[in-house]
Amino acid sequence: MPELRLFANLREIAGVSRVEIPSDTVGGMIKTASERYGPDFEKGVESSRVWVNGVAASMDDRVVAGDEVVLIPPVSGGSQQTSAIAPADLMRFAPLAVAAVAVFAGLQGQELWAAALVAIAAVWAVDLNAAFEARGRLFAPLAVAVTSAGSVMAAHVMGGSGYGLSIAIAVIVGLGWAVFVPEYRDVSVFSPVLLVSLVSGLGSASMILASSSHSPDEAAVDVFLVVVIAGVALGAIVERMPAIPLLDPFSVTAIGSILAAVGAAVLWDLDVVGYLLVGLGVAVALVAGRGFSSMLRTGGMSLTERAPGVLSSLDGVALAAAIYYPLLLLIL
Repeated sequence: MPELRLFANLREIAGVSRVEIPSDTVGGMIKTASERYGPDFEKGVESSRVWVNGVAASMDDRVVAGDEVVLIPPVSGGSQQTSAIAPADLMRFAPLAVAAVAVFAGLQGQELWAAALVAIAAVWAVDLNAAFEARGRLFAPLAVAVTSAGSVMAAHVMGGSGYGLSIAIAVIVGLGWAVFVPEYRDVSVFSPVLLVSLVSGLGSASMILASSSHSPDEAAVDVFLVVVIAGVALGAIVERMPAIPLLDPFSVTAIGSILAAVGAAVLWDLDVVGYLLVGLGVAVALVAGRGFSSMLRTGGMSLTERAPGVLSSLDGVALAAAIYYPLLLLIL
């Protein structure tokens, strides 16, 4: 029989994470499960994403014995109980915690900043791993963390050359995982691990260089944090508001990022025109991160729906970090 796999509050309501349900369609399986587990389960299903064997599916899709149907409710879902705060509710504040750690570490010495970068890369990779696991796909979060750590050390020791070396580190680590773990040799597994490792490595090296003597501006990291926090936060606020004509998360994220860059430059008496252009580059990366996030986390391309994951907002930030140091060198 096909198997139904449940996550978050649906798993809590059903009391199981996996259950075999006889049916020849996705809709038939979900209907049977809703009848079995009650109205709270049925309500949770209405806003859940559905995958079959790691591919986005519809209710009419047919299933056979051995197929895995996955139901993932929104991250903000939590259980239906109101007597206590569910872990899923608390996890909504994870991006704020990451931002706070980054700001605090950015104000400290290079050592703490480097450690924070590796830690952030690691938790981002773990969050991505949860999205891959939900689709029944393999991912290697440790490879991403190792690449980040290696790139940080390379940039610290070698300066600008370490940024280029981070590409080689990502390839070596990714190939190493595929060599020593046969399950990771499939291109559908190896490719996303290599891509995320590459972005993580370049981003980590870029942030180390931006905060070092190799940076054309000693306030570069401070400006970056202001720009990405403002852009992501404003975009998230608009995304959760009722639809307003001519106002969408993409334009608000882009405009907010550019204005934040200019505002920071004015406040700290920096090169306003230069940071206007830098802010434009970061804004493009943050907006492009929406498609990057959808591709990684769902296996498809959707710009209208937020990709699943507690830290999906970091996907665009990672892209922006990866290009930040070259932007500084090119423009400032």
